Amino acid sequence: MTAVDVTHRPGQLRATLAGPVLGEDTVRALIAALERAERTPRVRAFVIASAGPAFCTGMPLAGDRLTSDILGGLALAHELLTGLARSPLATVALVDGQVTGGGVALAAACDQVVAGPRATFRITELLVGLLPAVLLPVVARRTGLHRAFALALTAQPLDAAAAVGTGLADRAAPDPEAELVRIMRELGRATPEAVAALKRYRDTLQPESGGLELTQALDAMRERLDDPAGRARRSLLAGQGLLP
Repeated sequence: MTAVDVTHRPGQLRATLAGPVLGEDTVRALIAALERAERTPRVRAFVIASAGPAFCTGMPLAGDRLTSDILGGLALAHELLTGLARSPLATVALVDGQVTGGGVALAAACDQVVAGPRATFRITELLVGLLPAVLLPVVARRTGLHRAFALALTAQPLDAAAAVGTGLADRAAPDPEAELVRIMRELGRATPEAVAALKRYRDTLQPESGGLELTQALDAMRERLDDPAGRARRSLLAGQGLLP
């Protein structure tokens, strides 16, 4: 089974995650699917969904992965997150399950996040001795910096209603698929060119620092990855099956 199942539906290209772990094969497949969506005529939205009970639990951390491998994976994930935010298409995350770690950033980078009744959002990096260095700026653009910081500091889990209350999600819906139908109808009221122009204008009001932001994030993560106490904690959690 492929990491991402890509299907073309009226007005949308959908990428369905086969599993919850955001490995490099999954990230590359999502980048390719987004690029395909942008090239496909009459596609107005790129939709990310999940086939399993969990939406996305973030990058794989279990095992003896080298620091350089993890940092490379983070740089690739940053490319995906930036692509989702800057795409001329509307990007939508249908979340109806567990979302932790980098999965929170994957959803937050989208223009619309629909949270179903089983959705839970939690920034868990501090619990495993790491920093949400790539994740935090993405979440902060939605929630504001202090609220994003507080969610990372406390690792507080949010259900669908709480996620909407913080700005992490846009809509709480008992049926995310039905809500997507409404979103597609709403998008149809504007031209694709107007949607793309609105996204470009938003970025002038709330610019990203781009390469500088990524360099700082990787430097911060390298320090945490090399910390002996953090490595020991991750090894313990991996042995208990608590890391992806």
